[in-house]
Amino acid sequence: MPIKIKRSRIWAYGSNTVISTVLFLGILVVVALTAERHPWRVDFSDSGNFSLTEQTKNILKSIDKIVEIKAFYATGAPEQARAKDLLDTYKYQSDGKINYEFIDPDRQPEAATNYGIRTYGTVVVEGYGKKQPLQNLTEESLSNALLKLTRNDQKKVYFLTGQGERSAQPGDKDGYSTVRAALQKENYATTDLSLLQQARVPEDASLVVVAGPKKPLMPAEIESLRSYLAGGGRLMALLDPYQDGGLRDFLKSYGIELNDDIVIDKLSRVFGGSYLMPVVMEYGRHKITDRFDVATFYPEARSILAAKEPPPGVAVEVLASTSQNAWAERDLESVKKGQVAFDEKIDLAGPVPLAVIAEIGKDRKETAAKPSEPDPGADEKDLTSRKGYLLVAGSSSFADDTYFGLSGNADLFLNMVHFMAGEENLITIKPREKQGQPLLLSQSQVNLVLWTSLIAMPLLVLLAGFTVYRIRRSQR
Repeated sequence: MPIKIKRSRIWAYGSNTVISTVLFLGILVVVALTAERHPWRVDFSDSGNFSLTEQTKNILKSIDKIVEIKAFYATGAPEQARAKDLLDTYKYQSDGKINYEFIDPDRQPEAATNYGIRTYGTVVVEGYGKKQPLQNLTEESLSNALLKLTRNDQKKVYFLTGQGERSAQPGDKDGYSTVRAALQKENYATTDLSLLQQARVPEDASLVVVAGPKKPLMPAEIESLRSYLAGGGRLMALLDPYQDGGLRDFLKSYGIELNDDIVIDKLSRVFGGSYLMPVVMEYGRHKITDRFDVATFYPEARSILAAKEPPPGVAVEVLASTSQNAWAERDLESVKKGQVAFDEKIDLAGPVPLAVIAEIGKDRKETAAKPSEPDPGADEKDLTSRKGYLLVAGSSSFADDTYFGLSGNADLFLNMVHFMAGEENLITIKPREKQGQPLLLSQSQVNLVLWTSLIAMPLLVLLAGFTVYRIRRSQR
């Protein structure tokens, strides 16, 4: 072969190799730059440990300004690695609206002094002209801090008092202290309201809760609530069996009916509860119960019915119902004796509604009371378009200190409050920790695994080895 041809081929092969190498490196650089500017993350863990809840994602979507996070950790501390994972996830989900940096208080004491840092692990969230310090960095605490930054003021939830309603004092197992603590974590301001001492609901009320009154409300109190609803207010009434708080006629005027009954559900015994504690896994199609599929329990509940023909300007929808196996027992004497049986002639067959919501349109005409005086500083268009909402549940015990943390009770109650207070974007279901699931095999599947792993595979290996041996021996 001539030397010139040989050299030309070497040059051609060398040139192709160099060009291919340069192109390959160029592709790597482009992919690296693209991944840096447009990262893509997927959580393949079964429990979703590296994902944020829908509630947090909704909060991040509402952020429209840059938020800076200063994390004060000792360099190399194990807690710093865990914090970095969480902060990376927030930064990724916020589309660059959230930035963070780690600061070692020992190496940068001036920064620690400026932020008033006294302990390792303190995190300061800055934005919207505010600062929120955190002592324990978790998704809950960080999301709550972001929520406080974006809100100009706290929405107020008033709890009606004066007729034996649920108390928020600590130490009372039937009280609502856990509810109030949970609402305060969600950045609500909670306070008591006595309509016996003031004639109207305060104008700053985002929601009024009537939780388990033991005595009937006075006519003046009821008229104040009616006036509040007529002005676009939000009212939640949690009424136990045998005690309707004198609200029967009031609720009927909004298309919600109360009966003297108590719900019996023998399915509750499967969960270790009493048949007087119905379990609910059927929910209506509403924003409150959107994607909600967690069981909730209602100790000593009554049925809450939606009228077949609600009054003009009112739309009533069922939120939660029992299974078909439950019923509303109307022979209350038999319940007291502990001898209950379904009687199709008088009892209400399941599914039994336990919670309903009425949407009160702005065109509804009130005859019993005049609407509350509008807030002079409120937007006129907002006042004319705002709708009132009335939510009624047949048990106040499902949210007390004993049962608030049971299964999905807390999630559902907070969803109710979020919607009623006009915070629909916060409605979500917190992820449940998933446990390892055993793999159950039928006998035929066990036999298949046994024959495949212990017999078939070894035979294939032996056959392949014998075949190779015979081929090589024949080639000698």
